[in-house]
Amino acid sequence: MLTLILVRHGHSECNIEGLIQGQLDAPLSGLGIRQAQAVSERLAHEPLAAVYSSDLKRALATAEAVAHPHGLPVQATPLIRECGLGVAEGMTAEQFRQAYPEQERLWRQDPFTNRPPGAERFQDVIERCGRFLQMVRARHPDGSAIAAAVHVGSVSGLICAALDLPVRAYTGFFISNASISVLELGETNRLVRLNDVAHLDGLTTP
Repeated sequence: MLTLILVRHGHSECNIEGLIQGQLDAPLSGLGIRQAQAVSERLAHEPLAAVYSSDLKRALATAEAVAHPHGLPVQATPLIRECGLGVAEGMTAEQFRQAYPEQERLWRQDPFTNRPPGAERFQDVIERCGRFLQMVRARHPDGSAIAAAVHVGSVSGLICAALDLPVRAYTGFFISNASISVLELGETNRLVRLNDVAHLDGLTTP
């Protein structure tokens, strides 16, 4: 049984500005750095065999904090990036509505069918997250524990891929900044923890 500890990145500079983030490469905010340190302390005594990360800055910084007490390198991969949101990235919700009023209306009405121009489909996110699961299972066949610094979209994609859920389950998970979720991967995959924030005492988004 492979234990996959999913850590959503900490609060980012885009969160401060209220921007649609997607794959925009924003760094952690000051709050996010403190949240990443809290996750690091929470996982310091876990017997981690490896630490993986999305290749975006906010996830990499979170992964580096988690990896530090274990003396492990961070292995970055685009397979667990956030869902790409095309032209909406870097805009506020209101800016996107003004620039693309019809696309914004349709996106809000049914985000599964209607995506911002250039945005990734949820099914594509789930499929690349499935490839990440295949990769780590092949690399760690001995039933070790590994951590991965990810995003809301990739937590959702990994859960859907691991549990073979329908694509419309993708938006059904609430995932806080710097939260921990855990998948056990074996003959039967299981979600054993979701959105655990017990380590974030007082470190909430302003």
